[in-house]
Amino acid sequence: MAVYDDDLPLWVVKFSDIERYHKMEQGAWWMHASMVHPVPRFYKYDWWIFWEGAPVDGDALIFREQYRLSSAEADALYVRLMKEKKVFFIYNRKRPRLDPHNPFDASSERWKGAMWAKPLAEDPDPAVKEGPWVGHK
Repeated sequence: MAVYDDDLPLWVVKFSDIERYHKMEQGAWWMHASMVHPVPRFYKYDWWIFWEGAPVDGDALIFREQYRLSSAEADALYVRLMKEKKVFFIYNRKRPRLDPHNPFDASSERWKGAMWAKPLAEDPDPAVKEGPWVGHK
């Protein structure tokens, strides 16, 4: 999987860092992610969430496909961790969707080297049912 410098967070949290965040505030969370575009068919968002129960930490987690969450999975985990007042960190990557109805010209210089996602209608991930990310997969 190609990873571009623009996609990499400046700093990735590791288990050894989390105790410091516990002392700062219980139930706190930090987003190291781009804002979600309001039109689900424009972009696909891949999510990675790190918390004490995460399977791995740091660079072993971020942008590894086996730990990627869909928007619906990330939303459900986000809601759960907020209810449990857990400290967590959320990262994402957005990819333009290759959809003929989108305003993107895949042949333009702007999109050279882009990692294109399937059109929304062909995306097998479940859709978010409610909240600010509704309709995203």
